[in-house]
Amino acid sequence: GSFDPATGLRLRFKNYAEDILPSWNPAGNQLAFASTREGDRRWRVYVAWADGNDTGTSLRFGQDPEWHPAADRIVYRGCDDQGNRCGLWLMDSAGGNARPLTDVPGDARPTWTPGGDAVLFMSQERHGNWDIYRVDVESGAVTRLTSSPAVDGVPAVSQDGSRMVYMSNRDGEWKLWVRTVDGGTEQLLSGLGGAVENWTEQKLLWVR
Repeated sequence: GSFDPATGLRLRFKNYAEDILPSWNPAGNQLAFASTREGDRRWRVYVAWADGNDTGTSLRFGQDPEWHPAADRIVYRGCDDQGNRCGLWLMDSAGGNARPLTDVPGDARPTWTPGGDAVLFMSQERHGNWDIYRVDVESGAVTRLTSSPAVDGVPAVSQDGSRMVYMSNRDGEWKLWVRTVDGGTEQLLSGLGGAVENWTEQKLLWVR
């Protein structure tokens, strides 16, 4: 659903409790999201018009969809049609032109940089601990951005593309941390006021 603080208008887009982690398209009239609503309980990526009358069209098996900030392109966590080559993938909003972006199944929660030339994501599988990485869309080159022994995850990028904010439990409490995208000095931003349930299902957005 959505809430407009200026008018108090509330809209409900979907009626399935399984639909999670929505992402707006550049025009602000469609949503990409993931759901296990089908009878087989497998994760699928859906796209729907944000008018409250569209239940959504299933595109592919996958999770964590995130719409490109300016183009008809969605990054998501998935595999090929045979269930192989799992990692981060790219496709258009009709589910076509799918191609792999990374080749590690544990790569998750991708988010675009504002220019759309790179994707930040979190992964536990690459170094045995949840850390944040950056992948260049054209070259596929991956750079590790955090290396704390604690959990670092759920990244979001500033509007100018220079900094990122993320969640970490490095001192025993969930807090928000900020650092430059090139891996510069970290800075504590804020605590989160207590326990965080299902931290992998949280989402951060850096807005103006």
